[in-house]
Amino acid sequence: MSTMTKLDASPGVSTSPSARPKERLLSLDVFRGLTLAAMVFVNAHIDGLGYRPIMHAGWHGWGLADLCFPFFLFIVGVAIPYAFAGRLERGVSRRDLYTHILSRTVILFACGLFQNCIPLDDHPWFHFSDLRIFGVLQRIALCYLIVSVIYLNVKSRGQAIITASLLVFYFIMLKFVPVPGHGAGILQPDGNWVQYIDLHLMRGHLQSANWEGKGLLSTLPAIANTLIGMIVGQHLRSSRPALEKVAQFFLTGNVLMFLGLVWSIWFPINQNLWTSSLVLFMCGMAMVILAGCYYVADIRKISWWTKPFVILGLNSLTVFMGTWLFMSVLAKIKLHQANGAAISVWHLIYYRGFASWAGPVPASVPFAFANVLLFLGILTLMYRKGIFLKA
Repeated sequence: MSTMTKLDASPGVSTSPSARPKERLLSLDVFRGLTLAAMVFVNAHIDGLGYRPIMHAGWHGWGLADLCFPFFLFIVGVAIPYAFAGRLERGVSRRDLYTHILSRTVILFACGLFQNCIPLDDHPWFHFSDLRIFGVLQRIALCYLIVSVIYLNVKSRGQAIITASLLVFYFIMLKFVPVPGHGAGILQPDGNWVQYIDLHLMRGHLQSANWEGKGLLSTLPAIANTLIGMIVGQHLRSSRPALEKVAQFFLTGNVLMFLGLVWSIWFPINQNLWTSSLVLFMCGMAMVILAGCYYVADIRKISWWTKPFVILGLNSLTVFMGTWLFMSVLAKIKLHQANGAAISVWHLIYYRGFASWAGPVPASVPFAFANVLLFLGILTLMYRKGIFLKA
């Protein structure tokens, strides 16, 4: 794994922080950094302690935590045109592009498998007999692979048709096609097509005994999620006036959010199932936020507030891998208290350092902010040294 290539699919970045390619969007780096900061914030909650609007929804619905992954896939999609259009214009061969795409896919997937070797619970550190196959980085890898190939081979109209077809097919599959032994239209944890396929193809290698939140079938709408971002990225690169782009994204984003809410009447917003309504709603919200960042940072050039988010956004892989390793290691190290009970360092810091004065639930907010600031400090040092861990 090189330290000089990028997790996001944007143009290559020099080791010098000041060296920014001309076509690179500040707003995209900022939006990526905002999303990663939110990811660190929500992942730092332990034992289910925290305010409900911040946490993942129990099943149907959404909270702040449910925004992070759909947003990041959207960002991966937006960055793809910036990664490949310039290279194609410079005459880079398609064979070299496919080699690059495949190598990055393999590295990201392997990083995800490595993460799964170090669970946060009390399982052994390395236990290959029940190693979870899929996860966040694996889904990013697959979506990046497929959407990149679509970008290089399918025109704009075809891209939109593929996106719509994936969302409609997934809706029909989950709502109207009977699951053997269960029936049709079951959108609960047991008895749906997402669970059925994963159990039959990857039993023993799932997130839990009977469920995989990032499995095979639900990758299809995640690809559509990334495709919407890619379509937005192509419009961002167009020669249309900047303010016209902002207005179009703001309007389209709100329309997508509305359509997602309407669709959720029949197909609830659900990140576990990655429903089609979730894709429309989250991509619409992401489009609105990106439009705001684009207007402020790239059009108005108001950038005094952007540096922390740029620092986070330029080291995406470090954030993904680093936060997981940090929490995993601290959760594995056990200390014995005066009463003989064992407690992990991770829990000790939370309960002794934060909950002791703020209370178990309110402490989740300062504890989460402390984690964000810790990683921002580490990444700032890496940024100043020109160190970027990338796939």
